[in-house]
Amino acid sequence: AKLHLLRAAPALIAVVLGYLASPALCNHNVACSPVSFDGLRAGRVSSLSSAPSPLSVHRPCVLRLRGAGDEAKAEAAAEKELGNAAYKKKDFETAIKHYEKAAELDPTAIVYRNNIAAAHFGKGDFEKCLEACAKALEVGEAHRADFKDLARTYARRGNALAKLERLEEAIKEYDTSLINHKDPDVELKRRQAIRKKEDQEEAAYLDPVKAEEARQLGNSLFKEGKWVEAIKAYTDGTRRDPKNHLIYSNRAQTYIKVMDFGSALKDCDTCMELKPDFPRAYARKANVQILCKQLHKAKETVEAGLQLCPNDPELIQVKAKVQAGIMGVGLSPEERELRAQEAMKDPKIQMIMQDPVMRDVLNDMQSDPAAAQKHMMDDGIREKVETLMAAGIIQMR
Repeated sequence: AKLHLLRAAPALIAVVLGYLASPALCNHNVACSPVSFDGLRAGRVSSLSSAPSPLSVHRPCVLRLRGAGDEAKAEAAAEKELGNAAYKKKDFETAIKHYEKAAELDPTAIVYRNNIAAAHFGKGDFEKCLEACAKALEVGEAHRADFKDLARTYARRGNALAKLERLEEAIKEYDTSLINHKDPDVELKRRQAIRKKEDQEEAAYLDPVKAEEARQLGNSLFKEGKWVEAIKAYTDGTRRDPKNHLIYSNRAQTYIKVMDFGSALKDCDTCMELKPDFPRAYARKANVQILCKQLHKAKETVEAGLQLCPNDPELIQVKAKVQAGIMGVGLSPEERELRAQEAMKDPKIQMIMQDPVMRDVLNDMQSDPAAAQKHMMDDGIREKVETLMAAGIIQMR
């Protein structure tokens, strides 16, 4: 059987080649005649039809594929180059005409549709740009365009939507673009669109009247001991009016109640930035620092506040509390030691302790009181010594 098949192979190949060259195939009207297997075994081909053998017909066959031919593609590429030249000159109308001609010559290529969209974007006609992008995506998806080309189209849609202030839609287009192809520039534009959208939402939320209403609500909740709810009300007030210093001051006091000293310090600092001559912010910050066993910092805060408001009764009261703490009134030896250990965590205290000059001063204070008095005549050294005393590092007995 193998021998018969080998003998029949040349005849079988001839039939296949003749079939491919037949007019029937070229005219897309193929009629396949069954081949007798017995004939193959005998070394010949037998056709059950009465049609002449394709081997007797010698006609060239051209297989035509869907899409533009080579000549049309070349013309399309030439039109694209003309469009690019006009685009570089910012002659967008002329560029669009050339790109549209290229798209007519090669309707399966997404690149020409993308170029049309780019030209409309350059003109500032963003709606036309969106229309051109929609057509480009239609062509690209129908003809399996490269993912980079699809990503470029989605990104351009995002750019046009961002120009039209349709930021939420723009962000979605950027997301789709990045799914098709990662591009750092598109990621940057996406972040910019998100930031701009958030800024617009914040600006739309601003309302000083409602901010004051939120502050009053927070005050009522504070008096009822509902501190968490009060913080929420104050926070809403800061969003309504981020420049209202009273809201930050009130929220700082509420944070103290819930023992969130870090947030309380931040709110005091914000309040002081918004209104530097507001004494209550200094007093509350100093109180937080006292609670954190940072008497040296509380001393600095009170002194700064008293320079602005020397007669403020609240600041004067806090100053007395700071001085009592520095002197260690009512503190056990263990509490004094704990205060000194806490102070050593402060980078400022660490720098003072590592200063060679201050080391000599501290040694003199223990062994040579006269020399220590001489050192105290220097303003810089005296300030550092007072800081160490306030921190509990130096204790007077």
